[in-house]
Amino acid sequence: MRLALALLTLFSCPLAARAQPAVVATATADSANITYANFAHVTLTIDGPAPLVVEVPKELLTPETGIVWRAQPVGGAARETLPDGRERWRLVVRVRAYPPLVGEAGGTRHVAFNPIPVNGKPVTFDAVSFEVVARKGMDDPTKTPLRLPVGTEDPPPAIDEPPAEFPVWVAVVLALACAAVLGMVLLRPRKTPPVPPLEWALARLAKLEAAPPDEELVEEVAEVLCGFVERRFAIPATKLTTTELGSAAREQGWPVEQAEALRALLDECDRAKFAGDVPDDDGCRRLVRLAVDWVNDVGGAAGPG
Repeated sequence: MRLALALLTLFSCPLAARAQPAVVATATADSANITYANFAHVTLTIDGPAPLVVEVPKELLTPETGIVWRAQPVGGAARETLPDGRERWRLVVRVRAYPPLVGEAGGTRHVAFNPIPVNGKPVTFDAVSFEVVARKGMDDPTKTPLRLPVGTEDPPPAIDEPPAEFPVWVAVVLALACAAVLGMVLLRPRKTPPVPPLEWALARLAKLEAAPPDEELVEEVAEVLCGFVERRFAIPATKLTTTELGSAAREQGWPVEQAEALRALLDECDRAKFAGDVPDDDGCRRLVRLAVDWVNDVGGAAGPG
């Protein structure tokens, strides 16, 4: 009797194990009716031996169902531990129906889900059936709008929001900043355009005509002549002696009479400076007039010649 009981127990255990399904998949809807463009919730449940490795596909619906239905998971999947070493995986999916054809009214519609791999093997769900209720106006084919699926959710209506109030202190700060920048631009010292060499030399000589005749006047005549040559012809006349300046003028091709006239004026200034041979009043006035004539003679656009 003990041997028979043991053999019965031994053979009955595998049969019981084979009778218990390894993985069970179910799809349950929260409502049997749905309106076009409205949504319902379908709970996908998988029971199986722990641990369950579930790979959710990118597209939950089959291609045929995806033409007129859209599905979107609501949150993430939940897990629950069951007795006898089993586990339950649950995912809530929001489904929405669209009319497939213009003028098609309500009726029974089926939602078929793609198989979901569980522990490396595909698990299939039974299709969920809904009684689709047409909205008002859809029973008339001439009034049925063509509604194509464009996404999982319709865009929310635009909300007219009042414009944000602009802080007064920001406006004051901006106004002060603009005023400060404008003041800096207006008060910024402007660069005075350089005076042409001819105008500069004639203006200096005009002041010397009214100055008292002395050694300083003669020296200033020499400074004006050398400064004019330096500005007008790029010869460093203020750093050269009279002889060196004459050589530089000849190298630039000056006519002899103009180069000699400059040398004669500078020689007279040198005699007053180094030898004390200062001209009298008439001599100083003559020296200034000769300097003015020479500057006008060589200060034109063509230069010496």
